[in-house]
Amino acid sequence: MSVVEKAGSPLNALVGKKKKKKDKSRRKVDDTRRGPETFDIDFDALRALGCFSPDALSTPVAMELRAVKRRLLRRLGFLRMSPDRQAFRTPGRQRNLILVTSTQAGEGKTFCALNLALSLAMEDQIETMLIDADVPRPKIRARLGLKNDIGVTDCLIDGHDWRSAVRRTNQGPLSIIGEGRPADRTAELFGSPQAQSLLTDLSAELQDGLVIIDAPPALAMTDAVALAKHVDEIVFVVEANETPEPAIASALDELLDVNPNVSLILNRCLVAPTGSSYSSYDYYGRTDDAPSARGKEEKNDGEA
Repeated sequence: MSVVEKAGSPLNALVGKKKKKKDKSRRKVDDTRRGPETFDIDFDALRALGCFSPDALSTPVAMELRAVKRRLLRRLGFLRMSPDRQAFRTPGRQRNLILVTSTQAGEGKTFCALNLALSLAMEDQIETMLIDADVPRPKIRARLGLKNDIGVTDCLIDGHDWRSAVRRTNQGPLSIIGEGRPADRTAELFGSPQAQSLLTDLSAELQDGLVIIDAPPALAMTDAVALAKHVDEIVFVVEANETPEPAIASALDELLDVNPNVSLILNRCLVAPTGSSYSSYDYYGRTDDAPSARGKEEKNDGEA
C-alpha cells in the first residue's frame, strides 16, 4: 500500500461511516413517509355491541348520534353546507380537539367516544382521529381488534413521531392512536409541555378534521383534568339514575376550573314512548345565561 493510500484510508473510513449514518437517517424518514398501518373494522361485531354501523343509519343509536354531532359541531364552529363541508374557527385556534370523560368508570364514555368517532368519519366523512388516553383501562383497541403497539405514551415518553403510532381504517377517514405502554404518573405526562405540543401538532395536521380523546373518569384519576387544559371542548358523559349528583358536581368543578367549554351527554336514560329518542347533549358552565344541562332521552346500553 502506498503512502497516499495509507493516508487516505482513515478519510475513506470516515466518509464510509458518514454515508452509513446518512443512509440510516434516510431510512428513518422514509419509514415515516410510508403512511400509517391500515386495518379493517368488523362492523358486524361492533353492531352486536350496540355500536354505530354505516350500514344501519336508521337505528336509534345512529339517530341519537346525529343530534349529538349537530350540537357538538355547532359549538366547535363547524358547518355543513351542501356536500362540501365549510368550517370556520376562532382566529389562532383550530377548535378541533375534543375530550370525552365521565365522573366514574362504567358510565359509557368509551362507548360514546368510539361511536362519535365512527359516526363523524363514516356518515359525515369528516377526517377523525380517536386517541385512547385511558392508559390504566384502555378499551378502544380491543373493540377494533388492534394489537398493542406504539401509542400515545410512547410518543410522550420516548419522543416517537406520532405518525408512527397511527392506525388508519380502510373503510373511511378514521385514524386510531392506541394508549401505548403502561406508564406511571400519567397525569403529569398528559399535563406536560410534550403533551401540549403533541396535541397542537395533531390539531394543525387535522385542521379540517376532529381529534377525539377518550380520557379516564375525572374523579378516578386526574388525567382528564390535565388533558382538559389542552382541548377545545369537553364532552362529559353522565349515566342516568346512577351517577350521584354530588359526584357529578365535584367532577364538573374540577374540569371547569381549567376549561369552561363543557357539555353533557346523558347516557342510558329511558323515556316514555311519546318522548324524544335522541340523547341529551347540552352546555354546562358558570354563567347565568347558560342553558341548564338537563334532559331525559334514550341511549343504547353500551359499556364504557
